[in-house]
Amino acid sequence: MQVNIEANISSVEAVQNSAMGAIILWWFGRGYEEEILGELPLLHLSFLVLPIILHRPSLNLVSSTNVSSGIGKFIEKFELHREDLMAVHTRTLAMRRLSLQAISTGISTGLLNIVYEDARLRANDVKIRRPTERIKPYTAAAEKLGRWMARVPPTTTFSLLRVSP
Repeated sequence: MQVNIEANISSVEAVQNSAMGAIILWWFGRGYEEEILGELPLLHLSFLVLPIILHRPSLNLVSSTNVSSGIGKFIEKFELHREDLMAVHTRTLAMRRLSLQAISTGISTGLLNIVYEDARLRANDVKIRRPTERIKPYTAAAEKLGRWMARVPPTTTFSLLRVSP
């Protein structure tokens, strides 16, 4: 007898869980590290990723913005949806536990490491399966967000997103 696991969970639970969060953070880290070779994102930047990527309107804005346009163009588009931009800080606070669980899951599965000396997140050099069509928008957006955040100082990222670190 074959059980359909997806029928037993909601669509929110399908993406807002620590395993999916770990995958999203891994793609974010890979994007950051590919943009600036040898540099790792500060750990506290990872707390911005899930509140942006797991929020459908924000995900759509990331997805519709070219990688080359950068975080400035993304914020410019966000300004048209000012209430969503202003809510990033609130979502970041609300999703702290999920972000921590995702980091923990990433570490326990070998996807992520924390460099404790300077509080940086490392996306380990591991082979993972190609994302399914269902999660590809999330992983592609996370990688793009990593590239954008690598191009500006962390304080600028927090300021543009109106999030207090």
